[in-house]
Amino acid sequence: MFSVREFVGHLSPGKREIIAAPARFLPPRFRYGPAYEKTEREINKAHTVASWSLQEIDRRLTQTMSMAKDAPYYSNRDSYSALDDVLDGSKKPVEALRELPILSRTEVSQNYREMLAVDEAQVEVSGSSGTSGEPILFFLDRNRGAREWAFIVDAWSKTGYQLGDWRAYFRGTDLPNNRSHFAMPSIGELLMRIQSVEAETIDYFWKEISRRKIQYLHGYASAVLFVARLLEETSSDTSWRHQIRGIFPASEQFTRGQEEVLRRVFPNAKIAVFYGLSEKTACAWMDDDHFYHSYPTYGYVELLNPDGSHVNPGERGRIVTTSLDGRGQPMLRYDTGDSAEFTRVDNNGSVVFKDILSRRGREGLVRADGELYATTSFLLHSEDFSCVYRFRIRQEVPGEAVLMVQPSKTATEEALENFYQVMVRRTQNQVKLDFELVDDLPATVNGKATLLDQRIPNAPTTWA
Repeated sequence: MFSVREFVGHLSPGKREIIAAPARFLPPRFRYGPAYEKTEREINKAHTVASWSLQEIDRRLTQTMSMAKDAPYYSNRDSYSALDDVLDGSKKPVEALRELPILSRTEVSQNYREMLAVDEAQVEVSGSSGTSGEPILFFLDRNRGAREWAFIVDAWSKTGYQLGDWRAYFRGTDLPNNRSHFAMPSIGELLMRIQSVEAETIDYFWKEISRRKIQYLHGYASAVLFVARLLEETSSDTSWRHQIRGIFPASEQFTRGQEEVLRRVFPNAKIAVFYGLSEKTACAWMDDDHFYHSYPTYGYVELLNPDGSHVNPGERGRIVTTSLDGRGQPMLRYDTGDSAEFTRVDNNGSVVFKDILSRRGREGLVRADGELYATTSFLLHSEDFSCVYRFRIRQEVPGEAVLMVQPSKTATEEALENFYQVMVRRTQNQVKLDFELVDDLPATVNGKATLLDQRIPNAPTTWA
């Protein structure tokens, strides 16, 4: 059965608009196709039948390892000889997996063509710049969209969201004819260009959302938070925010301070955060207590010490993942660059963890002695940044940095000075921090907010 969602996903926004109107009248099962329905059933079964989930993990892990043997990168290296032990039945897949080396982003980018296990016509080159500034290239299946969407909808459904409901999606993107927003009825999405959203334009965007009676907001955590702060300070009618039922922060670390702001501005909304990767090797949903639960049939998740050993409950480890969901480029033990505190493994194989430190944690301020001071120290509670819209730290000289602040409309000199002193204390005398007020701190090209503008050539990095 044909999936309109899959077809639309590979079109430019301009071409999507042409087919959007008729596609919207199709029932969801026709728009999303059999791959979506099959994945949806598997997700539900993994939630409820633990024994099936564990068997399915083994089956998919074995399948991933079998595909890897068809890729030159894995088949030509002695370090992957344990794959043969799985395929001849002498070792269990999980046992063999622990003997394999760990893949870095650099290794993937340099060898992604050798990692391909299918004909190149079945995949497409993708990439991610990474907040750390460490880019990566890889292949993704062309037909992945419907399956991916099933996992995302499952995470969002905890707010009441149903397949086909409209969302306002705030993201960094280029739109046809330099538009600031773009409606795509085929997938129920009102795309808002986050670079166009400012204090002077928020009223216009919010009227578009309320006029369409959209009840769900989606975007990078920093983008949705920025929108919330603007709504809180505008003098126009924003009563529709009380009708918002769900908020979907994505792709960035989500803090309790950010949650406080969103719950204040959107008091009747539930928040559904999911942890996902551009590389499509892991996906997890976050519960109300900020614990993340991995989808066991999507990717195999490990939390490891720097020496490669598994961490114990309550310990922090780097997140290492293995793709399980139909990858033409299998990734075995891929180091995501993120870290988290390990909690437990549920009966169905779902790994539970918390306090993810995002890829920005790989960056740091360079001290005068050349050592690194992690930027995670600058994560704040809502009351600390109530006087700012955005802030960023620029560093050009070791041991020194500049705190750039875009103040909110209601910011006072006293509040800004207090904010500056809070940030100075966060440096713990590791760097000298100066202060600079700016009119605007635009989001990056992809819409993410960047904490650190590191301008020191070849500055060191580390995983958080």
